[in-house]
Amino acid sequence: MQQTSSDLGRFLVIKPGVILSFRGAPHRVKRISTPERVLVENLDTHQVESAYVHQLSAYDPAIANAEDGPTISTVPELETFTKEEQERAQKIYSVLEPVLDPHGRTRQSVEQAAKKLGKSVGTVYKLIGGFDGAGLAGLIPGKRGPKGGYRLKPRVEEIIEEIVEEVYLNSQKKKQIDVIGDVKERCEAEGLPVPHDNTIRNRITSLPRNVVLRRRGHKKEADANLPVPGEFPKTSGPLSIVQMDHTPLDILVVFAGTRKPWGRPWLTLVIDVETRVIVGFYLSMSRPSSVAAGMAIAMGILPKNDYLGSLGLTGNWPVCGIPRRLHCDNAREFKGKTLEKAGREYRIDLQLRPVKTPEYGGHIERMVGNVNHMLHRKPGTTFSNIKQRETYDSKKKSAYTLRELEIEIADWIVNHYHQTKHSALGKPPIRAWEQGVMGGEDKPGIGLPVLPTDPERLKLDFMPGDTRVVQNTGIRWGRSDYYSENLNHWINATDPEHPTEKRKFEIRHHPQIRNKIWFLDPETKQYYEIPKFPADEADDDGVGYDEHLDAEKLKHKAGLEMEDKEAKRGYRRRSKEREQEAVKTTQKARRSQQKASYPDKPRATDASEIESRMRPQSDTEGRSDNPFAALSKKSLTGFPVRSK
Repeated sequence: MQQTSSDLGRFLVIKPGVILSFRGAPHRVKRISTPERVLVENLDTHQVESAYVHQLSAYDPAIANAEDGPTISTVPELETFTKEEQERAQKIYSVLEPVLDPHGRTRQSVEQAAKKLGKSVGTVYKLIGGFDGAGLAGLIPGKRGPKGGYRLKPRVEEIIEEIVEEVYLNSQKKKQIDVIGDVKERCEAEGLPVPHDNTIRNRITSLPRNVVLRRRGHKKEADANLPVPGEFPKTSGPLSIVQMDHTPLDILVVFAGTRKPWGRPWLTLVIDVETRVIVGFYLSMSRPSSVAAGMAIAMGILPKNDYLGSLGLTGNWPVCGIPRRLHCDNAREFKGKTLEKAGREYRIDLQLRPVKTPEYGGHIERMVGNVNHMLHRKPGTTFSNIKQRETYDSKKKSAYTLRELEIEIADWIVNHYHQTKHSALGKPPIRAWEQGVMGGEDKPGIGLPVLPTDPERLKLDFMPGDTRVVQNTGIRWGRSDYYSENLNHWINATDPEHPTEKRKFEIRHHPQIRNKIWFLDPETKQYYEIPKFPADEADDDGVGYDEHLDAEKLKHKAGLEMEDKEAKRGYRRRSKEREQEAVKTTQKARRSQQKASYPDKPRATDASEIESRMRPQSDTEGRSDNPFAALSKKSLTGFPVRSK
């Protein structure tokens, strides 16, 4: 039975015999040549080629043979499940955590986990397989997504464990073929399906090496890598322990557009304790946060060939892989939920550095000092203190943009620091890494480190997240709109639990990418890229979101400084005077109109005044005070009298 990369769940293990995808075709790994190159054989043509590690990916026959071509991953996102389901998965994880790592898994530890969960040993193995395939989402009953791990019947598993315990784990040092023969006989006797030889071998090779050595009579070798109390934990190979820390750099950077001074950037640095190589870094203008920590870890895990190409740099930076333990400062920026969740998903033992134990952070702090010492020779440096700076004008001399400084640091790491003999190692860090992976004269190598099968999924897991409503115009984020047809179904959707409110959806965003965000669809349980709408070519200029916002603020400030403030004050004063005069004039005019339309109320009058008003309005000659004088000149006509 051939082992393919899809059998390994979310982790890509590159070792001889494993089937991987190279240039779209299945290839078997034949030999590891260097920390970044392997020999692979095409399964169809049997042609042997040399491939870079970053060119290899997981091979899934179901996807490769599909008529419609590759499909999106079916691994569900944890955020799409209910809060209760997530809490149950977290409780199961807390019990299974000691047995998730195959190097530390024993029969006794699996039995203890089964007892705590109230489940059978076979069910525990199924849960382990579910976690390998889908992370925490794989621990939710009935919703594990891609299967991974063990698929044998529980009784067959028990038989394998019993035979391994009785035959292999003892001082007689019997071979694996002896275990295979006994398992076959026992299964046939009980009428059970006989597992494949490779399945039994995989169970044996998954046993913790120190347990096997001790049980087979090699106690001294088994105890060689145990930590000594009171000292810094000893490393057992590259990426067994890495350290991370933040620091402000001793240099000022400028804006990319205007080349005006911006400020001091922050550097997040990750180093490997055993080999002293720099695993990854992240440069930004924002203060330390779990976002910076996540970006640095994601960069450290992934191969860096494409990254160096994007910077236009030559050189060799083969450092990649998932670290087993991460030591970081005891600060709140390392306690973010995104970082904690991603650490669980990828089995990274996140440990805060003990308080008042400088020996635990000495490696990373010395490394940070080396970076700043290099920057003291660059224009715009602030040096370490005022005395060193003296009359040097850091703002006036500043010249590097944030992107240019990132290139400078990356080039220094790859082509200077990694190539320089380290005083504690007695050799360049990159040589220590190569020997740790491939093996040296005095110590066997660990082989190529474990990689994630889905690099894009890993990036998303470490990206900062937020929630947004889907409006008619799409999703509003950072003063911009983002839209694609994948959002149409969710426009103005209501919250299932609160029908009077609009539903908020999970999104992810990259601090240095402005032209797109990622939207989590609750139905498909997958993330989709949502481009900015309308598209803007300026968003592809390599300028991060923080720099873009700060540059816009600077433009706004510069525009304000161009204003004639005295003219504006004069206008406001004159405008106020005109306003007051207009109001006063208008009120006066309205009072006059009101007086004309509505006469004043008559005053109390006497009898003589009434008599005068009763006189005819037009005077006549011979006017008399006698009110009947006007009738004296009129002829009188009598009433007609009807005769009888």
